[in-house]
Amino acid sequence: MPSSCQKRSGAQVAMPQPVARALHRLGQDISAARRMRRLSQEDLAQRIGTSLSTVRRMEDGYSGTALHTFLRALHVLGRLDDLSRAMSLEKDALGMELVRELLPQRVRSLSRRQRPQAGPTSGGRDGDADGDVDVLEGF
Repeated sequence: MPSSCQKRSGAQVAMPQPVARALHRLGQDISAARRMRRLSQEDLAQRIGTSLSTVRRMEDGYSGTALHTFLRALHVLGRLDDLSRAMSLEKDALGMELVRELLPQRVRSLSRRQRPQAGPTSGGRDGDADGDVDVLEGF
């Protein structure tokens, strides 16, 4: 079965080309990072606790390689934090835009019935005998 297809309930599901390209590129990047660190595929396989053939398939961008295998390889290569930073919510421009769209257009004051009832005042003083001050005074 080609690497761009996956079986589910007997049906073939084609992998989108951008996903296939990204997977292949990730495998190439892992391979280059491994070689820059002078690690053999066997060394990497041993460090991430998998077989040599799994490392080869991962570096080839095989879609059947488990995500945790990629993540363990990135951890061994010291690149896992880079992936975490890239996926942080602050860098999710589309997600942040969707959240902004949900913000209310305006905020209304509470009606008189919804406002909390103020207690007896102490004749214009800033605090009571205990020294408590209303922090919202003046707003």
